[in-house]
Amino acid sequence: MKKILVIDFCNYTDYQIGGHLTFVKNLLIAFGNQLALIGITTDENDPVGKWTIKNINGINYDFFALARYSISKTKYIIPDRIMCFLLLRVYRSKILEKKYNNVFVQRPEILPAIKKYEYENICYRFPGVENPLKISKYWYGKYFVNLFERLLFSSFKNVNLVLVSADEKAIQDLIARSEGKILLQSIFKFPTRIDTDIFRPINKIESREKLSIPVNSVIISTIGRLTWLKGWKFIIDAFILFKSNVPESVLFFVGEGEDLEKINEYIEMHGIAQSVFLVGKKIPSEISLYLNASDLFVMASYMEGWPTSLVEAVACGIPCCVTDFGAAREIIHEGENGFVEKERNLEHFVTLMHRAFKLEIKEINVSRYSISKLKDDILSRWEIN
Repeated sequence: MKKILVIDFCNYTDYQIGGHLTFVKNLLIAFGNQLALIGITTDENDPVGKWTIKNINGINYDFFALARYSISKTKYIIPDRIMCFLLLRVYRSKILEKKYNNVFVQRPEILPAIKKYEYENICYRFPGVENPLKISKYWYGKYFVNLFERLLFSSFKNVNLVLVSADEKAIQDLIARSEGKILLQSIFKFPTRIDTDIFRPINKIESREKLSIPVNSVIISTIGRLTWLKGWKFIIDAFILFKSNVPESVLFFVGEGEDLEKINEYIEMHGIAQSVFLVGKKIPSEISLYLNASDLFVMASYMEGWPTSLVEAVACGIPCCVTDFGAAREIIHEGENGFVEKERNLEHFVTLMHRAFKLEIKEINVSRYSISKLKDDILSRWEIN
């Protein structure tokens, strides 16, 4: 069997949360034991710095843990990107004890780190094409934006396929910024994938009863990491205005992150603690219940690629109101499954929330996002050897 080595900085089960983890978990479902894994561990029994066998969901994988992290921490003194880069350099000889030709990568700090590994057949996925240091949670990240991008683009020599989760405009901008390092013919627009057996329409009343949510409330939900990048302040401000006209409305934040305390303080400051609920991290089946219990899904990110949570909401048939990020205009069909606020105007966003709230979703076709097509879609464009 031709193996594919996946190199990431997660534990492939529940850390670190976000789109990167969701995608590699989908890879595990699609490819199974055709994969070998490099990542981190949160299990005290896993060895670090050596190849071992790790069982994930009943399947054994060749696994190399770069480090052991605490599942309760989301921010360290040394940023994850730097730690990942350094550890891949430190463990190069031990990692190369196992020979792999086909490598899958989706984090920009990894590609320069493995430049000297001389892997011959790399598939690289851009979850979004913006430079991540522009939105770093570390204050000094902005000073390394240009250097980071030069290191990344100079590492595309052995990348044979580039999967980009972004719209056409963002893709053209990426090609221009790379100054010839990334060629158009190597790029394939590649939407995020979801499990459509989980994310599908479910009866709203039944979903609310399972979650013990009042049946008569107007439920607004948002899903994602609790960080400024996701626009939580904008969402709360919009909710306050929306609630002034729809008093029975409540807001659910599903997810966890470094801004939890800040959000709680903001909620308390506005006296809406009885109407806004931070329910924490949930497994996919629970997220589906929250979506199906909702009357409206909102998202106000400053920057996204092809956001998984928005696709999940659309797949559940929930009207959506979002800001104009990444592929929002490709996912949202105005007046059919939601609206996109293009100027980030709070009052107009609330107007669109009211319009979306009244939408009746008649037809849902999300086959292009189904995880069932993931393996074939990759292998139809990436020849593994």
